[in-house]
Amino acid sequence: MFPEPRIWFRACALIVLHVVLLSVAAEEIRCESIRGAGDFEFYFDSASIPTGTGGTIQLLQFAIPTKQLLYVEKAGKHAASVRFTVSLSSKDGIVHKRTFQIKDVRSAMPKVKDLSAFLYAIDSCSVDPGSYRLTAVVEDLQRKEKTLLGAIRGRYLSSSVTDAAVDVRSYSPEKLALADPILVWGFDGSGALIPNPMQIYGLRKDTLGVYVQAAIPESLTADSLTVRLSLNRDTGEPMTDELFKVPVTGNRSAFVRNVDLATYPAGSYRLTVEARSGEGAYVSAGKDFSVAWELVNWQKPARDMLVEARILLKDDDFVSFQKMSLGQQEAFMKKFWKKLDPTPQTGVNESYEKFTARLTYADAHFGAFERGALTDRGQVYIKLGPPDEIIRKPLPQNREDLYEGIDKVITDYKIIADGIMTTKVIKDQRPIIISPEKQRAVRGMVGDDVGSFEIWSYNFKGDPILADDAGMTMKQGMRYMFLDKDGIGVYRIVGTSEEISTNGDQ
Repeated sequence: MFPEPRIWFRACALIVLHVVLLSVAAEEIRCESIRGAGDFEFYFDSASIPTGTGGTIQLLQFAIPTKQLLYVEKAGKHAASVRFTVSLSSKDGIVHKRTFQIKDVRSAMPKVKDLSAFLYAIDSCSVDPGSYRLTAVVEDLQRKEKTLLGAIRGRYLSSSVTDAAVDVRSYSPEKLALADPILVWGFDGSGALIPNPMQIYGLRKDTLGVYVQAAIPESLTADSLTVRLSLNRDTGEPMTDELFKVPVTGNRSAFVRNVDLATYPAGSYRLTVEARSGEGAYVSAGKDFSVAWELVNWQKPARDMLVEARILLKDDDFVSFQKMSLGQQEAFMKKFWKKLDPTPQTGVNESYEKFTARLTYADAHFGAFERGALTDRGQVYIKLGPPDEIIRKPLPQNREDLYEGIDKVITDYKIIADGIMTTKVIKDQRPIIISPEKQRAVRGMVGDDVGSFEIWSYNFKGDPILADDAGMTMKQGMRYMFLDKDGIGVYRIVGTSEEISTNGDQ
């Protein structure tokens, strides 16, 4: 019933590189493990495995969604090429470094639209027990950087993990030893285990698979081990508690165990494995994982979720959100949107639908050199909806056009914003110019020309999704002024007739 565990261990003991391409149709993975940051996402996890002689094999596991890689067609085939550079360092310097390249060749492009297919690789090394720092760089060799320097130096789009903690466990040859549990996503075509460094289950895979190895010292004569496998929520609530026996062959024991998670709510969980011999030897090991059921959480990169949370949450809440597992984030946002649902008796949350529509629009219309949702115009649009009127001056000829625009923005309360997150109230005065943008615009630092600008007018309060974005009640409505100081399409907010709520002040 179980795959042959000795095959897996023998590969580790020989310190070889194992590369697996996983292409599970309509399945997609998200993760709680360490994520690479940069031009795309990849996932990293590690595990210590005892050799049985007191040594340790350390597995370094990586997974890259094929959705985020570029496949190039040539001679009827579609190929992606990825280069890994991995180094492990102690306080005394680098103890392990390896660069390797993998290539995926297909007869057709990956069909899945989410993250269900990915390239998977394991690097392994034998190092002394202790604490190490890992640095890993993954490059998509089909995509060169579009900068001049990148083209000259032959750089590729890449992502990295920098200074990640890796703890290599110590195993005594005189004691019963249990490897770090390896979470399993499935099996490849040959029946070999495919670990899950993403550490996430739920909608696309509702069965947890775990692979465990044990090393038995020669002083024990056990022909089997009694194993207890338990799952607990991060709140401490017990979910599963199983007791079973596994056989011992030589001085080895290994098994795969599956647990049905169909009834588990979204959140974080702790897997604990305990092994005991008939002679009383005892050892335990654990692993964290997450469960998520919302389709949206399986379809977009984690960085997109963080952008959305940054727009919606107060500063303190966002800091806490960043530290949550994917399952915890799902549970948090589900509760968040439930409070904003105007028709909870229906299956549609109109507030969430409105937010996602505005987010999509902002990304499509306001991005120049950064994501549209993160620009000043994008954030105002998402928070308040489309303005009732937009006045555009693409190429103002002189400062008087800008003065007229400022006069239109000014109401009884003159508020000058130095960037979208800072406000200052000036009553019954001409605007005080603070930022370099405003200095350049009104003082003509490059002749008489000024930057293009837009004025957005809301007749009342706009259509805020969050109550904290309603602004002050004024008969004149609200007006926002955005200035493109350099003429490259980057508009920064320079004035508003309303006090801008910052995330920290909501």
